[in-house]
Amino acid sequence: MKNNIAYFLTGILLAMFINPLTAQPVSERLHNIMTAIYPEQSPGAALLVMKDGKTIFSEGFGVTDLDSRSRITPETNFRMASVSKQFTAMSLLLLAKQGKVSLDDPISKYLTGLPAFTNAIQLKHLLSHTSGIADYESLIPKGTKEQVSDADVLDMIRHSDSLYFKPGSKFRYSNTGFCLITEIIRSVAGTSYPQYISTHIFQPLRMGHSTMMSKESTITNRAYGYHDNNGTWKFADQSLTSATLGDGCVYTSITDYAKWAKAVWEHQLIPKGSPLNPLAARQTISPRISYGYGWFTSKEKDGSTAVFHSGESTGFHNIAYHNPSKGLLIVIFSNTDDDRISEAFDKVAAEMKVQLAFNEKNVSLFHLLSKIYE
Repeated sequence: MKNNIAYFLTGILLAMFINPLTAQPVSERLHNIMTAIYPEQSPGAALLVMKDGKTIFSEGFGVTDLDSRSRITPETNFRMASVSKQFTAMSLLLLAKQGKVSLDDPISKYLTGLPAFTNAIQLKHLLSHTSGIADYESLIPKGTKEQVSDADVLDMIRHSDSLYFKPGSKFRYSNTGFCLITEIIRSVAGTSYPQYISTHIFQPLRMGHSTMMSKESTITNRAYGYHDNNGTWKFADQSLTSATLGDGCVYTSITDYAKWAKAVWEHQLIPKGSPLNPLAARQTISPRISYGYGWFTSKEKDGSTAVFHSGESTGFHNIAYHNPSKGLLIVIFSNTDDDRISEAFDKVAAEMKVQLAFNEKNVSLFHLLSKIYE
């Protein structure tokens, strides 16, 4: 009997020495993943992980800017880039919930001076990237030096000459559509989009430090964007397209984003079962991945549904992954526009046992989404 006990104890000790990581709590393993990727004195990232609806990890890595060398914390505000689209979509859905718009309405009901070929475009087509409308980036006049606004995008579409395809017939990712949504919201609500989103989303959810980038706004505790230029960090916080609101201008922190995730999961803004559910699959992109209203959606291998979106802009890369039925949230916001976020997300997702059904070749989710945006 004594020999059996000795063998048992010896086995436990050997296992711990052979693989000491197995003895680490998950928070320590996540910390080690991030510190290995984001050095202490460089622009970095913030990681939020929730499981079963409880925060198990919330920490910043690196610095907000290379001048002050202030540490990134869970309260640091990052530019969301295209992760902003889930907020833009929700803003329009709230107007639909109030009966002020219908998603079947033509956009010409709210936007004047559009070409006749846009008549078949409905609000739902803008939300699901199925409008066929031209990419505004390709319409910016040569020599433009002032940052482009949502109103500028609308004017470009007024002077465009065609659609890519019949509205509702295909998926093609469109920043243009979400810029037009903010102009529709402004027209219907009679207020600026930053004021609307503050009143109807940020304030009710107590996202006290979240805001939109605009001339009138002051962004406190802000991370500034950087680009890796052959091993040297180059300040890269703004570009010609950084002033458009609907497609990528929300600034928020992982602390505030946790409140947003909880509100989405608990149907605080759109009731459960509503036909306006932003997470419902609306348009097939490939056999196992679809798009809802501001969110990509797919299945994990266990059959549960996941929704996600990444964001890429000058100086910032972000990714947000939700599995509401598991209460699982993985969020990484970074103030660099390099590829490290794909490595960080993949390692954190593996740690949290994320297995997407469509991803049998183990392609980085961040890379996969980048190709969709092209």
